[in-house]
Amino acid sequence: MRFLLLVGLVVTSAGCRGSVHVRPPVLDLRARASVRVEARPRAPVALDAAEVVEFFGVPLEGAEDVVFVLDCSGSMASFAEGRIASIKAHAQTPTKMQVAQEELADALAKLPEGTRMNVVFFSAGLEALAPEMTPLEEAAREGYIGFVRETVAYGQTALVPAMRTAFLMNPRQIVLLSDGLGNIGGDSDDLLRDAQEAIRGGVRIDTIGIGAGQDAQLLGRLAADSGGVYQAL
Repeated sequence: MRFLLLVGLVVTSAGCRGSVHVRPPVLDLRARASVRVEARPRAPVALDAAEVVEFFGVPLEGAEDVVFVLDCSGSMASFAEGRIASIKAHAQTPTKMQVAQEELADALAKLPEGTRMNVVFFSAGLEALAPEMTPLEEAAREGYIGFVRETVAYGQTALVPAMRTAFLMNPRQIVLLSDGLGNIGGDSDDLLRDAQEAIRGGVRIDTIGIGAGQDAQLLGRLAADSGGVYQAL
């Protein structure tokens, strides 16, 4: 089952599936630990044929509690270029969205059963695999992969509402993929402010930027401040 996240600021626009009202949730992280967890930088692994479970080189081995936050705005429908265009075999040049979908499908196929996880897609609206963190069950694995592969790239980029939604799920790890600037529901200053609260509670944010339009400064800062990996592709 797919869940449209209708979250408070009303923005009427087309999302990954259609027209939704997007309200950025009020971020309340008071339940998180008050003592800052020191960030421990990690290194990326091979983009393809890695020996560990990974997503675009972000290692997922031991990721017991993770939310994948993926951009499905209209720009993701453009053709992939550079390294990512050859990661997965396609009969023709794949779009950025297709490459991201196949990479995530591969990661979900390899994550251990019982991993607490979720997937949030964002364009002008938000759409999630489940309303909260859910354990990965073998019987549901193919359904989760189907959810990923069915998503369509369309619309604007509600990056801030998507990350706020992920923070409120209280994961230990967030993996963010985007190819551009958030242009609806908040800006980079809003996101960095929210992220600092989450980082103090111990969350690690791994980031993947695709293409020339990626917000390299923001993605790099989120990863560096939280001890995560930033992959610029």
